[in-house]
Amino acid sequence: MSYSEEELEQLHKVLYEILGEIIRVCDMLHIPYFIQGGTAIGAFFENGILPWDDDIDVGMTRENYERFLKEAPAVLKKDYFLQWIGSDPHTPFYFAKLRKNGTKFVEDVSEGLDMHHGIFVDIFPYDKVPDNQTLQKIQRSVAMNLNLCIVGKEKWLWPHFGKPATSNVYQWNWFYCLILKIFFTLFSKRTIYNMFCFVEKLFNKKNCQFYNILIMKKDHIAVSAIENLEKRPFGPFTVTAPSDLETYLRRHYRNLRRYIPKEEQVNHKPIVLDFGA
Repeated sequence: MSYSEEELEQLHKVLYEILGEIIRVCDMLHIPYFIQGGTAIGAFFENGILPWDDDIDVGMTRENYERFLKEAPAVLKKDYFLQWIGSDPHTPFYFAKLRKNGTKFVEDVSEGLDMHHGIFVDIFPYDKVPDNQTLQKIQRSVAMNLNLCIVGKEKWLWPHFGKPATSNVYQWNWFYCLILKIFFTLFSKRTIYNMFCFVEKLFNKKNCQFYNILIMKKDHIAVSAIENLEKRPFGPFTVTAPSDLETYLRRHYRNLRRYIPKEEQVNHKPIVLDFGA
């Protein structure tokens, strides 16, 4: 399914509102942030959200991300809710989302969960990754499996020892499903999340070349590009982005170009979309 022009226009308006609150809070608390992913593509080519896109992605280094989780709730306006596992235990996401109260954007992964479902802007923690490719692969593999367990604590995703709660079923054999069932019995979701964070932070004090969203193979941003953020126009705002933005984008998106064929214009049309009153 796709959005109508009116839905996208209204959604973009709400996304800009939420981004504006993140910028306001970050400026107040002196917390550096940067745009990333498709949002960075939009800033590079369009000075705003890509016309077909339906989300905004913000990144922070781990230290700044944890400060934001701790300090932002006290100064956020009443219209917003900072969602992460510590504030909304049933969220299936390892990262944070700033959601607008009174709205709904219900995704397949979170359908039926007792959690806040408001329209959101994603806030991702970035951690250093080792330069050694073998170590990087091992770290990513462990993190990806722990992330899958974070989701699986809310929705069973496998064919054995439980009924899959989603159409995206991981076809693991009965032995691995049994190991998962035992693992879930032994450890709480918060404990699994803490394991995940421990793995993500392993190399943050090392002299590495890149930061990354750890479970993403290609989303590398040079340490120097994050340490020297630059200003970029983005919709009604001026935001901060990694320096030498094109280098980061071409590293991540090998086929980077301004005009994307319609069949490649991917977004995340939700099951339920409600802009509230």
